[in-house]
Amino acid sequence: MRAIWGWSGAGLLVAAGVAGACGRTENTDLTRTEPARAEGAAPAAPGAPAAATPSDLAEERARIVARVDSVDRALRKVRGLTREERSSLRQDVNAEQLAVAQSGGVRASGDAEIARLRRTGRLVELEDTTSYWVLRDLTYSVPFSTPSARGMLLEASRRFQARMDELGLPRFRLTVTSVLRTDESQADLRQRNPNAAAGVSTHEYGTTMDISHIRFAPPVAKPALPPELAQLQDSLMEDVAKRHASALQGELGRVLRDMRKEGKVKVMMERQQPVYHTTVAARIRAPEHVE
Repeated sequence: MRAIWGWSGAGLLVAAGVAGACGRTENTDLTRTEPARAEGAAPAAPGAPAAATPSDLAEERARIVARVDSVDRALRKVRGLTREERSSLRQDVNAEQLAVAQSGGVRASGDAEIARLRRTGRLVELEDTTSYWVLRDLTYSVPFSTPSARGMLLEASRRFQARMDELGLPRFRLTVTSVLRTDESQADLRQRNPNAAAGVSTHEYGTTMDISHIRFAPPVAKPALPPELAQLQDSLMEDVAKRHASALQGELGRVLRDMRKEGKVKVMMERQQPVYHTTVAARIRAPEHVE
């Protein structure tokens, strides 16, 4: 099924007028235009696109809201995880993941060791924002992983977006909330979060990352929109993803469940934190750069 760029839900027309309500953006007057060009000012360069008129902006805004409504309706039909599926995503306990991490990972005690491991190619840096994932809230970790862990993230992201295509949904992106931790950052986290691993954490080996199952980033805007409309679209898309988190959680969970069966990943759907705690369990290649 061809992907639908749409959204839904009662009240979205109201939400469109308060695009900043989702936390990252400020309220913007979408119909505001630049002051009229002064008489005698130089004309636009030949071939340059004409400036959007208030009417153009209003029409595009209406199209965005219509697409949002469409996606909202489609997500209502997507089922969440069954009890059996949840159970299968909670079998890889910490001890089992730690053994895999210690076997296939590298341990970095601090910045100097991270730099050395990067020079030798044993650690790579994760891109902050791609068309497949975004990194958020890395307060107690740094954006580095083994090449195979990055490959796992890319494969899971691609499979997740393929499921979005099949469901006629836009390509939501994954949100990664924790990656590599040093001894110091793990100890700091343990003091602040009693749910953190009491001993050595799998996050200390570059093989492990937490992927949120309640927060999904909006798709990359296509086609390019004026900044204020792109901001509106992102805000509304995040709102819809949040409202239907259980549906998206289910689709991502099925992707990870399949990869687990293939021996590519160990996964734990955590109870205390809203994340899939994943550890790569096989060699998975990825391109040097991900757009």
